[in-house]
Amino acid sequence: MAENPGPTSPGSGTESGLGGKKKGAMSWVWGMTGGIISRMSGEKEGAESGSDKRKPQARKAFWNKRSQARLPGTVKQVRGAQYPPLTAKQSMPVLRQPENKQSLGAPRKSNSQQTLGGQKSTGLGNSVQKSVSPTQNTPGTTGHPDSGDGEEDVEKKERNEQTETRPGTDSANALSKRAQIFKLINEPTLDLGELRRRSWSGLCPAVRNDAWQLLLGYQPANRERRGPTVAKRRKEYQDHCNKHYSRDDSQYSASEKKIMHQIRLDTKRTLPGVKLIQHEAIQLILERILYIWSIRHPASGYVQGINDLVVPFLMVFLASKAGVVPQHLEEKHLKDENLQLVEPDAFWCLSKLLDGIQDHYTSAQPGIQRMVFKLEELIHRLDQPLHAHLKKHNIRFFHFSYRWMNCLLMREVSLPLIIRVWDTYIAEPDGFKVFHIYVCAAMLIRFSPDLRKLDEFQDLIVYLQNLPTKDWTEVDVETVLAQAYVYKYQFEGAENHLH
Repeated sequence: MAENPGPTSPGSGTESGLGGKKKGAMSWVWGMTGGIISRMSGEKEGAESGSDKRKPQARKAFWNKRSQARLPGTVKQVRGAQYPPLTAKQSMPVLRQPENKQSLGAPRKSNSQQTLGGQKSTGLGNSVQKSVSPTQNTPGTTGHPDSGDGEEDVEKKERNEQTETRPGTDSANALSKRAQIFKLINEPTLDLGELRRRSWSGLCPAVRNDAWQLLLGYQPANRERRGPTVAKRRKEYQDHCNKHYSRDDSQYSASEKKIMHQIRLDTKRTLPGVKLIQHEAIQLILERILYIWSIRHPASGYVQGINDLVVPFLMVFLASKAGVVPQHLEEKHLKDENLQLVEPDAFWCLSKLLDGIQDHYTSAQPGIQRMVFKLEELIHRLDQPLHAHLKKHNIRFFHFSYRWMNCLLMREVSLPLIIRVWDTYIAEPDGFKVFHIYVCAAMLIRFSPDLRKLDEFQDLIVYLQNLPTKDWTEVDVETVLAQAYVYKYQFEGAENHLH
């Protein structure tokens, strides 16, 4: 019988067999995992080595992608929010960038060939090419080559002029004010509101004739009706002259003779400083216009001061026919064919003007009294020291401002400047009745410092009746008009603020 085997020692054969199998399995697992890890490690190392080779290309690609991103503060098109809508490839006309600045003392290249898009200017663009004169290149001047202000000024001026003369554009910026108004007047149906807005700041002589007649209502807004309407009005005026006017005084009644006598006295006194007004042909025109108007308005009849109001219409309409500005009119321009057209036009425009201030010329002239009273209230509110000074020396506003209201400043400002003032009056609703008061207030306040230095009644009256406007320019008049607009905006329609 065989003996049982005894306990085996750790180093026995059975245990060593199991250990060998376990060791072999571990080796196999280790070999498998180790290989995988080695391959992964090798791939990582290969990637890293490859990235080192591609590092410049990767960096470039990164920044190229970054440059296309929208950074904070960049401009981004918003579809559907613009009018007119933007297109995907819209290009805006811009000036070429200025050339690199050169060292001090180096000659500067002329920018005269730079235009929109960097193309050379031809045709119309030549009129706006600019170059810097040698005197601008001296140190210390704004036009120095290294002076940023000088370059910006030149570039800004070029940009503005090139924008105005850019071909093929219908924008308002590309058209002059004259062209804008001319285009507006020739629309099939005139937009009177737009014409008023554009006329407020002044009109050029080429369009003033038609603009005044349209704004006053002498010519209709419909373009097709203007010719027949004006022809009808001219014939109607001629019929009035044939019926009521005569050079033979024996044809008049006693009351009519009295009216004619006063008119003839006043026509000779009308703007004695303007030689053309004293011409016989102009004197006869004034006489006929004033007499026919008095016959057609028996409630007021002729009143002194109306004679002055005819002159701006005559001068503007004659200048338009002659193709010159009013201050350049001469005797040679007084052609019979022009006078026959201008006279009825001036009559009807005068009638339109006076229709708005009819109560200036009725009994007791309530319209003028109301305007003088409102002027005094304005001065009391706007310049109390001046108001107190005039009151202290017993100066009543009626003493000096009656003529301002009756003649609409015709005797206070030169004729060319009055025509400019009337551009605004005719464009302004109730300009002769309402806005005129604020103009008088602005003018009086302008002379306030000088007036408050005078301490004698006589000196104050003489100054107020002979305002120092002889050297005034259009800038002075426009300053007064602008200030008057501010006053009107503050007080018109809020009369309680004047008390």
